[in-house]
Amino acid sequence: MSLSIGILTHSTNPRGGVVHGMALAEALCDAGHNATLIAPDATGGGFFRNPRCAALCIPVEPEPDLPTLVEQRIGEVRDALRGEHFDVLHAQDPISANALAELMEEGCIAGFARTIHHLDNFSHPILAARQERGFMAATELFTVSMVWKRIMRDDYGREALVVGNGVDSARFSPTPEGRDALLRARYHLPADKRLILAVGGVERRKNTLKLLEAFLALRQEEPGLHLVVIGGASLLDHSSYRTLFEARLRESGESAHVTVTGPVGDEDLPAFYREASALAYPSIKEGFGLCPLEALACGKPVIVPEISPFIEHFSKTDVLWCHPDHSETLLQALRNAISLKSGNRFQISGPATALRFDWRAVASRHLPAYQRLAALSHVDTLGSGVANYA
Repeated sequence: MSLSIGILTHSTNPRGGVVHGMALAEALCDAGHNATLIAPDATGGGFFRNPRCAALCIPVEPEPDLPTLVEQRIGEVRDALRGEHFDVLHAQDPISANALAELMEEGCIAGFARTIHHLDNFSHPILAARQERGFMAATELFTVSMVWKRIMRDDYGREALVVGNGVDSARFSPTPEGRDALLRARYHLPADKRLILAVGGVERRKNTLKLLEAFLALRQEEPGLHLVVIGGASLLDHSSYRTLFEARLRESGESAHVTVTGPVGDEDLPAFYREASALAYPSIKEGFGLCPLEALACGKPVIVPEISPFIEHFSKTDVLWCHPDHSETLLQALRNAISLKSGNRFQISGPATALRFDWRAVASRHLPAYQRLAALSHVDTLGSGVANYA
C-alpha cells in the first residue's frame, strides 16, 4: 500500500539529520510512496539542495535566543502542519517532534514517529525538557545505531528500531567531475598542498581542537599539508569553542595553513572529498557518522575514533582508527592516511565498503512502523471522528 509520509527536519541546512531525512524521503518515493520533506526555512532559500521528492518549507521568523527560538519554531511548525494531511508523520529532531507531540495532545493526529540521531547535553532546563519530550511522546521510535538504541532502552525505557544510514554511491564516487578542477580556486585553497579535510565546522562535539593539535604536529614532519574545515551550519551556539580554536591557531603561527570555510555548496561536497588526501573525523559523539561513508565512497582514507557508533558498522580494515581523547593516536592515523600505500588501498576498499550502506534498505526498515501508524490513524478516524492526518 502506498503511503503519504511527511518527513520533518529542524532546518534546511546540510546537518546529519537533515541529510538523512532527505535521503530517506527520496528512497521512499523511489519505492512508490508519496514522501514530502518538511522543515522551517529561516532564509527563504529552500533546502541545501533540491530533493527528489516534494518539499514543504515553512516560513519562520529569526530569533537570536536559543530557548526562545526553540519554542517559537515548535509553534511555527505545529501551526503550519494543521492544514496538511499525511498517513504518517516522522520527525528527525526535537523541534519537529515537539510540534507533533502538541498536535497529538490536541487530538489532531493519532501518533508520530521519531528518529534519534544523537542527544545533546543541554544545561538549559527548557531545552533539556523539550529534547526528552520529543522522543518520549513518540509512538514509534527509530535510531541510526546500536549505541543510541541501548541509551534509549537503558536510560529511558524506550525500545527503538535501528534503521542505519546509507550513501549515494553514484554521487559520491572516485570519478572526478568537471567542477573538481576549480574547487581550490573557488574556496581560495592552495594549489600545491595536500589537503586534510574535516567536515562539520569547528565544534566541541567534532573534536576540532584536538584535530588542529595533531595537524600542527604533522606539519612539522610534512610541511606540504593544509587543513580544511568545512560546514558548520547549526542552531546551537559554538562560539566559545571556536574562540578557543582561533586563539590556538593564532598562537601557533600556522594560520596560513588552515582554512575554515563555513557552510559550502552541497554540489561541491563530493569534490572536497576527492581533492582531499584524507578525511579526519575524530568526533566524540555521533549518531552514525555520514561523512566517513561519503569519503569512503570517494575512495579516500578516513580516520574515525575507535568508539561507538563507528565500531558498530566499520571493521578494523574499513577505516583508520584513533582515540578521540589522545592527539598522538590521531597524529599516527594522519601519518598513515597520507601515505601512498593508504591512498592506493582506499581507492579500492573505500567504494566497496560504502556499497554495504544502501538508502533503499534504510527506507524499507521503516515500513512496518509506518504501516502501524497509518492503521492507528485510520482506526482513530473511523472510531472517534477526531481530526488527524489519515
